[in-house]
Amino acid sequence: MNAPAATSARPGTTASRTADPSRGQNSSRSAPATKRTVTSLPLPPAGPQWYGSLMGTGIAATLTQTLGGDLPGARGLAVVLLVVGWCVFVGLTAAFGLRIVRRPAVLADTIRDLPVLATWGMVSMGVLSLGSATTTVVPAHWPALASAAWAVDGVLWTVGTVLGVLTALGFAARLIGRDVGLPSTTWGLPIVPPMVSATTGAALVPHLATREGQLLLVITTVACFFLALVLGLVVFAVAYHHHWRVAPLPLAASTSAWIPLGVVGQSTAAAQAIAVQAQRFVLPEDTATLVHVANVYGIVILSCGAPLIVWATVMTVRGFREGMPYSPGWWALTFPIGTVCLGLHELKGGTGVRAFGAASDAVCLVLLCTWTLCTVATVRAVRACVFSTEEAAAERAPRAAS
Repeated sequence: MNAPAATSARPGTTASRTADPSRGQNSSRSAPATKRTVTSLPLPPAGPQWYGSLMGTGIAATLTQTLGGDLPGARGLAVVLLVVGWCVFVGLTAAFGLRIVRRPAVLADTIRDLPVLATWGMVSMGVLSLGSATTTVVPAHWPALASAAWAVDGVLWTVGTVLGVLTALGFAARLIGRDVGLPSTTWGLPIVPPMVSATTGAALVPHLATREGQLLLVITTVACFFLALVLGLVVFAVAYHHHWRVAPLPLAASTSAWIPLGVVGQSTAAAQAIAVQAQRFVLPEDTATLVHVANVYGIVILSCGAPLIVWATVMTVRGFREGMPYSPGWWALTFPIGTVCLGLHELKGGTGVRAFGAASDAVCLVLLCTWTLCTVATVRAVRACVFSTEEAAAERAPRAAS
């Protein structure tokens, strides 16, 4: 789910300039024969671009546990996904930290390069997603560890929210009055995190000891909600206008068509979660109004998102049909779909309409399929990269000796 233009490529992977969206929008019009020869874009080293895998794994763990009653074996799978998520988090963070220790300029490079700066939003959402998965899965299987799980989530939520808000505001500031290149759906990556903070933060409200703290957290979640919604409407309107009216979505960025759905699904869930927690601070006769507003918002935003889902599906099918090269951006097929699933599930709880629940179950199955696809593709691409690097080193060794 990363920005398509990646700096710092690893050696030994096959790539074609015609399939690289950083070469310009006309890349999607290359001859089909050229596209089909591409197997992978140069893989970026450990860094923000890879945290889409953490996002997808975290939300998959949350949803399989939440919907476990409707999907056989899902709750056991949720535990596996949570373990995988923590391994991904620790591994990516350690590897990225090691890169920074070896060359401190790496961190500054990820901030100066606008496409890579956008991917810091995935770090925020990955951390938030992992925290939410921890509090969903651990208490259900090990009740004695519930307090520890919520404490961990509190830390992860704080880190993820601070990082997400700073990334959203910083990226928005970079877009003002500067030549930042052509609009792209990947511009939404740093915009969505505050909406994730709104949803996950609402879940933390009952676990705060003081009423003042609970009120402050509710206000914070509302602020995050509107920050992401306002910025998202502007950024995605510009991106959609560009891709629909000016130039098509580049082939290698086909999966990024799903990114805007993150706001659609996540805001639906956030509205429901905030409405429930805000009832603590309103008159009893006003609680029904809060629920009604959240329900209407969810129905409207999901209805608006339906044609966007169709477009994203068409772009994805086009990408695979025409030989879309692998990149970490494939993970955009997971988290946004998961947010739609979560939004439908929460809307079922708010409205009582069973059709939303059935749709949520169906979307969860789609998520598990796309997560499996991305996992297999990632393992194969990384393995090919490692093998090609070792072969290149082996070829250089005799030459150096001679």
